[in-house]
Amino acid sequence: MNYLVGMVVGYLSLLKASGQQQGGLLENLGEGIQQQIRPIKQPIDESIAYVGSAGCAHVKKLLGVAYEQLEGVREPDLNSLSLYYKTRANSKVYNISVAAEAITRARAFNPQRNLIIFVHGFIDDPTKDSFKNISEAFLRSGETSVLALDGSPLIHWLYLRATTYVQFMGRKLGEVLAAMVKGGTDPASIHLIGHSLGSHISGFAGKTLLKLTGRRPGRLTALDPAGPCFTHVDADLRVKDTDADYVDCIHSDSGVYGMKDPIGHADYFPNGGNSQPGCLLQTCSHSRSWLYFAESLLERTSFAARRCASWEHFKKDQCDDEVRLDMVF
Repeated sequence: MNYLVGMVVGYLSLLKASGQQQGGLLENLGEGIQQQIRPIKQPIDESIAYVGSAGCAHVKKLLGVAYEQLEGVREPDLNSLSLYYKTRANSKVYNISVAAEAITRARAFNPQRNLIIFVHGFIDDPTKDSFKNISEAFLRSGETSVLALDGSPLIHWLYLRATTYVQFMGRKLGEVLAAMVKGGTDPASIHLIGHSLGSHISGFAGKTLLKLTGRRPGRLTALDPAGPCFTHVDADLRVKDTDADYVDCIHSDSGVYGMKDPIGHADYFPNGGNSQPGCLLQTCSHSRSWLYFAESLLERTSFAARRCASWEHFKKDQCDDEVRLDMVF
């Protein structure tokens, strides 16, 4: 398997990505303030994230929420998870314990189509904008159904504990996928899409599917995979490039809420990978990854990218690699 080495940096359209028109005195003033604050704010945010991530394992052990402290003793209630099944006509919610059988029996389910599963991040759920935007984009682009794991009962509070729960949740999702594969679903048709913590849940789902069936999902898209508590760990404890046949990643808040280093076969760093245009808060930049992803499904030429050593090299047109491609999903 050939791995993409280096970074791919995108030319992005702010107006399309944000879906808002910029203009007027207040907007210009706000942009001016952002330009003044960013050079100071970004290093501070990155330093806080680095320190917090480096000491994460120790703190989790002190709090009794490390994986080895919970496994087989105080595991989370995985039956509290559910899968949303959205089609062009309606939506249904299935408890994860019956999801594999119920979904494959659903009238709209087509085993010949891609099996698309979105996994949200911390303090999110499938009723929020992330899944709404992504599912609508998929359905408008020709897909007939989209799934979403609802992990909000387990990862809506207490981030440190949530970073441990992702292993249990990913394992459970992987078991559901394995059951569907044994029922006739082609693993190559499975496309896992995770945002933030959801990227790592998707990674563990891919690991579990491989363990149970000997096959990997066809694709895994990591949307700004969570950095805190995952930056300084062994690759087996986070999403990585062997969790699917093809792993691609959009880094929109790298070094703060998102991971800074490449983790897939193709890693995209729009606008340098952090401090996205129109965003003052890092949470805004963190969310841009799923906005960019949703738009790329509908506007196939919106995000032209080029392989380059760094964002600075890119801005100076000093990229050695002349290969250009669209950040299209």
